[in-house]
Amino acid sequence: MVLFLGLTLIGETPNSVVDGSIPETPSPRDVGLKLREALKQQLAIIHERVEAKKLAKLALAEVRQLLAKEKEETELDLGRKEITARVKERVANRLKEEEEKMEKEEIDKALEKVRNKKAKQNEKVEEAKKDGVGKKARKGGETVLGKEVKSEEKEKGKSTIKEKWKKMNAEKTIKGRNK
Repeated sequence: MVLFLGLTLIGETPNSVVDGSIPETPSPRDVGLKLREALKQQLAIIHERVEAKKLAKLALAEVRQLLAKEKEETELDLGRKEITARVKERVANRLKEEEEKMEKEEIDKALEKVRNKKAKQNEKVEEAKKDGVGKKARKGGETVLGKEVKSEEKEKGKSTIKEKWKKMNAEKTIKGRNK
């Protein structure tokens, strides 16, 4: 009240005086209601902030969970890639070993064949030596390993082996063309 009086003394008049209405002094009940309303608004704002923080924490937890899943998946993928690379390497090594083994077997078989042929030839030579017939020159109708070879003198009227082969090959080519 003193304030209103002070205001009037200074020359300022409150709005109520200018308007012609009676100045209202706020009642304690109105002040309490306004205060309660302001507190309610503040409390609502605080609740909104708390809810926002909760939502932010939940969202952050979900993001962290997703990142952990992605990291785990990438680690699994890398592990799978490493495993497949190891498996491929093992398979390649096995194939290489198998190929080497097969080549070795083929070489052994070929060597065995060659050894068998040499052994057979050696046996024939030994048999021929036992029979008393040795390797002699082809000329003059002499024998070679138990077989008689005709001399060149006897063959003068006949064609040589090379000429016979040439005739046979020529006949084969002619027959192949006629078909």
